[in-house]
Formats: sequence, C-alpha cells, structure tokens
Amino acid sequence: MPYDLSRLDLLVVEAEDSMAASWRSLLGGFGIRNPLVVASGTEAWAALSRPGSRPDIIICRWELPGTGEAMGGIDLARRLRSDPESPAPFLPFIIATATITRERVREALDAGVHEVLVLPLSAKALEARLRETVDKPRRFVRGGGYFGPDRRRFTRPDYPGPYRRHEERAG
Repeated sequence: MPYDLSRLDLLVVEAEDSMAASWRSLLGGFGIRNPLVVASGTEAWAALSRPGSRPDIIICRWELPGTGEAMGGIDLARRLRSDPESPAPFLPFIIATATITRERVREALDAGVHEVLVLPLSAKALEARLRETVDKPRRFVRGGGYFGPDRRRFTRPDYPGPYRRHEERAG
C-alpha cells in the first residue's frame, strides 16, 4: 500500500540557501508543502525541544558549512540518540552527504542514522529514502554502547548467537 508522503511533517537541516530551496522544491513535488528548514544543528535541537514539535523524520546535511558551530549533522544524530535530555531519541534520521565512503557509512550507522542519502540531490533517491523510512520502520536497539535503529534490514528470530540485541520501542 503506497504511503501518502504529503502527510509527512519534516525537519530539514540545511545551511546553504540554494540547497534549502532545492529541498523545499523536491519535497513540494511529493506534496510536502511546509517542511521546517533550519540552518544548523543548534537550531534543529531548539526546534525539536519546542512543545508540540514532533516531526516524523529529520533530514540533515552531514556538512553544515558556514554555520560557525561545531555541531554538524553527524554530531546532531549522535546527540539525539545519546543525550539523556534528547527531545526525540527515536526520531528517524536521514543524513545527506556528497562524500561517501564505507567508513562514512559505518560512522553514520554507528551514530544512529536510519538512511544515508548521497548528494547531489535527486527526487528518485530522496523518495526512496523517505519511503524506506516510512514503510519499513526499524526497531530501536541498545547494546555495546550503541543506541539507535536496528542496522539489520531483516529479523532472524532463530538467531542463536551472542549478539542478540535488547529492543526498545518508540514511545
């Protein structure tokens, strides 16, 4: 059953005005008319901390040039997952980057990111990441210093190994 993307409430973290306009344009093409777009991790944290603020998904650039702050996209993901005062520890997180390597993908997954979106931005890739996040929600797990979405794309209930994870539900 297809998901109506127009019903999503999104928070986009993008420091560059031209890219923010691109995000708005692409999301508007999916019927998402009013994504909240902020320019920094600090602004995103503040937006998430406001009473009644409950976006369905956050999309954040890994690199946030020109913001003059230390908290980039990956730092925001880590903080959302690990800070005891986090306003949204279970929020699905898509990180966008033009620099993609195996190490960066691993770093993103270790930070608790759901999906990695490779730039330059394309409607097809963005829609695929949004649908993956919405249509196939992942359980959250805690173990070995990690808290975030289960990295496995499928579940093996018969897995007998020592690395079975403790599962947590979004509340």
